[in-house]
Amino acid sequence: MANSNDPSSSSSTSVAVFGPAPVLVCTFEHPHDRADPDVALNVGGQGPWVARAVTVLGSTAILVAPLGGETGRAASHLLSDEPYQLRTVDVRAAIACYVEERRDGERSCIRDARPGRFGQRELDRLYTAALTAALDADVCVITGSPWDDHVDHALFTRLCADLSRLGRTTVADLAGNQRDAALAGGVDWLKTAHDELDLDDPDAADEEAIWAEAERLAKAGDRTRNVVVSRSSEPALVLADGERHRVTVPSLTPVDTRGSGDAMTAALAVGLARKLPQDELLRRAAAAGASNAVHKGSATPDVDLVDRLAGLATVEPDA
Repeated sequence: MANSNDPSSSSSTSVAVFGPAPVLVCTFEHPHDRADPDVALNVGGQGPWVARAVTVLGSTAILVAPLGGETGRAASHLLSDEPYQLRTVDVRAAIACYVEERRDGERSCIRDARPGRFGQRELDRLYTAALTAALDADVCVITGSPWDDHVDHALFTRLCADLSRLGRTTVADLAGNQRDAALAGGVDWLKTAHDELDLDDPDAADEEAIWAEAERLAKAGDRTRNVVVSRSSEPALVLADGERHRVTVPSLTPVDTRGSGDAMTAALAVGLARKLPQDELLRRAAAAGASNAVHKGSATPDVDLVDRLAGLATVEPDA
């Protein structure tokens, strides 16, 4: 059964976020000046992080997520305090959970438990909730699961194909088989990281190899027209309407890069919902990723910093 929360503030634009793999996260934070740690409990994973960033950036987010088991019940209470709309799908299997600690800025996983598999009827309900939310929004973001066998790949193909037929704008932030399944259905924008590309050694690959892979992905589906490749501190490479662009944002000292790619995805979706010009869209997306990395907190870009960094970012054609 689906339910929803009212957002804390209204917005003229809205973004639906398909998040099939929420994670209950317990973090032990060890401050430099104390022996006893701070303990934080939150709900992470791509879907919640993208939805959080969409809200920070000024649009209404509608998160579609399955919740089941003891971990799902705990996550439901935590998510009820989030400022975005929540449309949950009740499932029998527990959602994923992990316990981590952070010392001297470094995170390490202490223990984790993967999510259970969905039943076919649960997948059907999840698909229906995602499709309905997308029809209620201006743009739909499709995120995936870090466990490749967690979600039937056919669901990504079917969802993207049906959204294409319905004329909805889609942004997919996926990797591997889940990405390929979504591309088979067709998406408008694909956001990926350089180390998620199908290259023998992504970190050692030259730009031409990355461009070639981006162009291959751009032709993989009927509606896959644009590909954004983030590269950590290096300029993002963007293939938009068949043209190559390098997007550069001022380099800042990172504190925590987790969720920066999700902040970039959220900014792309918000910009598309607002129908921003392409240059401004790409500058704000790069700025959101950079803003997120300068403080603790996954996918929580500072909107004032995003505004200023976007003004300093550049979008240049790649020769």
